Parts: sequence; C-alpha cells; structure tokens
Amino acid sequence: MTVKSLLRQGAALFDQQPRQVHRVFSPRIFALGAQWMFSRLRDNEPDAPAGFDAATPFGWYGCFKYGISLLAFVGSWVALANVSVLLTPLAVLFFYVVEVHFLFLFPLLLDRTKQPLLTSIKATYRVGLVRALLGVLAIGGYMLSGLLNRRNPLRRWHIGCLSVLLWYQDEVRNRL
Repeated sequence: MTVKSLLRQGAALFDQQPRQVHRVFSPRIFALGAQWMFSRLRDNEPDAPAGFDAATPFGWYGCFKYGISLLAFVGSWVALANVSVLLTPLAVLFFYVVEVHFLFLFPLLLDRTKQPLLTSIKATYRVGLVRALLGVLAIGGYMLSGLLNRRNPLRRWHIGCLSVLLWYQDEVRNRL
C-alpha cells in the first residue's frame, strides 16, 4: 500500500467520523491518544480486542519512543553543528531514523502484544527500514503541515495517525 493511498483512506475514515483527541495539551496525551486510536481501530477492525486496557503504561512507552528520538535529534544536531551549521537540518532525519523503529508500537500495545518494543522493531524491518522511513517522513510531513491550518490544525494529525493504523493492519496485524 502506498503512502498516498494510506493518507487517502485515512482521510476518508476521518471524514466519516471526525472524532478527535480533545485535550491534546494534557500530561496524559499518550493515554488519550491511545484511547482514540483504540476507538478508531475498533471502527475499522471488528477483530480488535474487546476493551481498552487502561492499565497499559502508554505514557511510559510514549515518553520512551519520543525521548530517545529527541535524544537522537539533539545529539545529531550538536554533532552536525560542530561540522557545519548548514548540516543541522539533517538532525530531523536522525529523529525519524530512531522513531521509525517504533512505528507500530501503539497499535501493538492496543492489541496487547507481548514484547511490543521488540515486535515493533521486527515489524519495521519486515516492512523494510528504508520503505518505512520514507513512509514515516511523508506521513510526518503531512501531519506537521496540517498545523498551519488555523481552522482545524489537528485534522491532518489525526489522518496521519489513521494512516499508520491502516498500515499496521495491512502490514503487521494481518501477518502476526
């Protein structure tokens, strides 16, 4: 499935039921986002687990995923700045190279997969690291560009999340 088709399908799903995460600036953003993803997974996949597992430490996993991705960004930015300030935009690539390994982490957590970190890494390599990275860069760019829309800045963010769910269903869940 191409990124374009994932985004198109994600937009169609979102437009059918435009529910959004409501308190995006909450300390519980990862748990709230996971709950939203779970409800959308249930909409699209009737074989999803019956109930949302609130005991899963989504906050810990989210902080881990984005914490090490941000460390890669900052570390690479500093190293690149020491070579040439013109290279510092490449630090974004380092962020995504780390983050892509956990591309399917939250859907795997929602499916209550054993060893979700390792399973996400294996799934990323099964998809293909370069293919996954290019897809994440395109989806991430789409999501971030939506923040420029004053009327509904999070619409594209939600569509990007739905696209990752669709990608997960197509590439990972159906093959587990």
